Amino acid sequence: MGLYLIYNDKKVEVVIVDVSAGQKETESSGDFKFVKRKELLLCYSESVGGNPIALPDDRGEAVDVMSKALQHFIKKAHADGVLAGAIGLGGSGGTSLLSSAFRSLPVGVPKLIVSTVASGQTEPYVGTSDLVLFPSIVDICGINSVSRVVLSNAGAAFSGMVIGKLEKFQESCNEGKKCTVGITMFGVTTPCVNVVNERLKKEGYETLIFHATGVGGKTMESLVREGYIQGVLDITTTEVADYVVGGVMACDSSRFDVIIEKKIPLVLSVGALDMVNFGAKDTIPSHFQQRKIHIHNAQVSLMRTTVDENKKFAAFIADKLNKSSSKIVVCLPQKGVSALDASEKPFYDPEATGTLLNELQRLIQINEDRQVKTYPYHINDPEFAKALVDSFMEICSKNPTDSSLPQVASCESSQDLQKGHDYNVSSSSSGTLTYSPSNFPDARPETLQRTQGILQQLRDQISKGLPIVGAGAGTGISAKFEEAGGVDLIVLYNSGRFRMAGRGSLAGLLPFADANAIVLEMVNEVLPVSCGKGSACSSWSMWN
Repeated sequence: MGLYLIYNDKKVEVVIVDVSAGQKETESSGDFKFVKRKELLLCYSESVGGNPIALPDDRGEAVDVMSKALQHFIKKAHADGVLAGAIGLGGSGGTSLLSSAFRSLPVGVPKLIVSTVASGQTEPYVGTSDLVLFPSIVDICGINSVSRVVLSNAGAAFSGMVIGKLEKFQESCNEGKKCTVGITMFGVTTPCVNVVNERLKKEGYETLIFHATGVGGKTMESLVREGYIQGVLDITTTEVADYVVGGVMACDSSRFDVIIEKKIPLVLSVGALDMVNFGAKDTIPSHFQQRKIHIHNAQVSLMRTTVDENKKFAAFIADKLNKSSSKIVVCLPQKGVSALDASEKPFYDPEATGTLLNELQRLIQINEDRQVKTYPYHINDPEFAKALVDSFMEICSKNPTDSSLPQVASCESSQDLQKGHDYNVSSSSSGTLTYSPSNFPDARPETLQRTQGILQQLRDQISKGLPIVGAGAGTGISAKFEEAGGVDLIVLYNSGRFRMAGRGSLAGLLPFADANAIVLEMVNEVLPVSCGKGSACSSWSMWN
């Protein structure tokens, strides 16, 4: 079943929708408002202008039909302005059915699924959305001592999302109507992106940074499609290498298409096209085992790209850009395309990198709006970063031409969240692991000092009994995410366990090192947080 919260004048009504794909149909659900499956199918059939749709006998086909019907239902509810959020539960089939529909809702609309597959390969379910998957721990076969706790926590978490949206969220994603710029980054292009990001902010732009991990590029382009991003600095196009060669962080054949279709300003470079990503060394395909391999960490192996492969990358990119009719600048760094592609570094190969740059210059058809520029710098040289921003400024005005930009929710301060509410939240105690920031001798002293100060603020919040939601880059949790990066939302439940979710980057909220150190320390200490019943979970303290 899907469970939906529909609001009107700040009153919340629970509506249960039967989305079962079996032959047996549910007729009612206690005292809750109930939408029968046949009503859902009838509404869907009318929308497509056909005869009433019967549910197929084949389960796979039935799941597909119900997912489309549900998608139509919730999109209409959202368009009518009566949908506050959507929550559901299921196994692999139910998660597939629900997630396809939930992903159709815009960013910012609360959407959560309690799922038996939440801890597995979740990209097919989440895609580029902000859908939250909540692990069910046990199979969903009725209520027991474990499922009761899990479902209660899921309901409390979801109610917190909805309460926050209804009461204290302002529908504004473009504070001061800033132009929002999407930027792609990898660990090996971070110095470049940091300089670009800082300069753009000084110029009055809002920046969204995406780790170029396959999903990162898709997420950025989905936000371009929805209108959230009005310009792109595609600095790190490494996903093309994985797509062409067969790595694990690949884009798909549609890369760059939506940017070109939307005709937004684009500055493109060739960051990290010197490498293809694989998992642990023993996962590299046998026919690549004799290639130049760099072990980034235990979970990530990098393979140097060849001259022939770089020709293919250039052809892929040029073919896309030659179809554009908007302003595009391609900026090429002659002294290396990643931190590993530099003198005395593992992937330094002037022939391969030179081939990439030469082929792009040869294949891209230059005109008034489509330019190719070369610079005698390494990609991580501050001068190259300056050139990227200068090129962007030349082709883009920071004032958006369309004032009807889409809106996502932004939260008011934690103090405002607490006004007018008597939250009954108690604190609990928990053991502390035996290491702290002082046990990281390689950390910079100023980072340790800032970390200690912020951790003390967190402890003060705990002493007041307030739940805490923290965010940090993936590297702070596990080396596995060193390249994937992105935001990990660390939610600490009564048990002291934590879950991770999120998209985007913390760039602009905290220095990367500080975010990592803080979240790592939060996990190290297993911060003692407990939450009372009902709406207590909505009393969050957001630490950015």
